[in-house]
Parts: sequence; structure tokens; C-alpha cells
Amino acid sequence: MKLYNTFSRKIEEFKPIKEGEVGFYTCGPTVYGPGHLGHARSYTNFDLLKRTLIYDGYKVTHVLNITDVHDDMIKKADEEGITIFELADRYIPLFKQDMVDLNVLPADYYPRVTDHIQEIIEMIKTLVDKGFAYVEKDGSVYYDVSKFKDYGKLSGRKLEEAKTGTRVDTDKYEKDEASDFALWKGVLASQEDVLQIQASWDSPWGKGR
Repeated sequence: MKLYNTFSRKIEEFKPIKEGEVGFYTCGPTVYGPGHLGHARSYTNFDLLKRTLIYDGYKVTHVLNITDVHDDMIKKADEEGITIFELADRYIPLFKQDMVDLNVLPADYYPRVTDHIQEIIEMIKTLVDKGFAYVEKDGSVYYDVSKFKDYGKLSGRKLEEAKTGTRVDTDKYEKDEASDFALWKGVLASQEDVLQIQASWDSPWGKGR
């Protein structure tokens, strides 16, 4: 099998890390509403590749994550007067039924973000301790892309082109550079309503997500 390698920008012979086995990861939905045509296109594409790998004799272990905490989820839950957990519990089964209706093979694992908050906190703490991330005054933590010399190689975008060189306010969370991205979002004082608190966890930098 030959596949396009985004890193090398070439079509190359596929060689798994472990002979005869493939670890297959697909980014799952943010479950704040029903599925749409874009979801169908993505997951049928993934399914075609997965079925091809299985046909070629590989043992495929498929992980598809569920994003069940997100700004959009908090907004939607607030509109409906429910928690983000109730919202997720409503739409996760609908997503899985959509996959059945599309004849998409199920994943082996469906980890929910909220089930792995502590592991996420530990990973972020490691990045902060090693100087790859920084903490803002509101308790948010951002990854400093300038500390990663190969950042942008997959996208083909040069770091100098991505940076603004100025302080910006994006999605109500401050950060040093436009290209730096949030690893942890602190709960701002203006956001300390019931839903925000329910969708936050204790961390070394205060409550957040």
C-alpha cells in the first residue's frame, strides 16, 4: 500500500511501526449537537482506509476520541439549562448511531476527554516544567511554539509567518503570540457561573479545563 506522507510531501510505501499491526487514531466529534454531512464525509473516508488496512491483513486498533468539554458545549448547555455531561450523554449515542447507519466500522475505544483530565494536567505540567508552555495570570496555559524548532513542518507553514509579534486576545483568553495555542483554559472571574464551574477541574494553575 502506498500513502501520501504529509511530513515528507511524498507518496511512500506504507510501513507500520510494528509488523502486521496498525494503531489507527481519528479525531472524534465535539458532542454539542447532531451530526452533519461534514461528519459523514470524514468518517466514511477514515472507514475506507481502515477497511483497506484490514483487507491487507493488518490488525487494526482504532481509537476515536470524544470531545465532551468545549466552549461550544458550555454555550449550548447554558441555552438548554443542563450540564455539559447531560448534553454529551444525549449526543454520543446519536453519533454512534449515525456511524451504524453509514455502515462505518466501530472503533475499538471511544475515550472521553472528561475521563482523562488528570492525565492531561500531568502532561501540561511536564511541558510547563520543561519551559515549553507558560502560565497566564488568568490561570490559562499556552504552548510556546517558538520553543519547538520543527513546529509547522507538517502544515508547511513557517513559524515566522504564523507569529504576529504582538499580544492578541483570542477567544477571550490572552496569549503572547497568535500562533501559541491553549493547553488549559482558566475559569475567568466573569465566567464563574454554575456551568463554568461544573465544566472545570482543579489544577496547579487554578480551576479550568
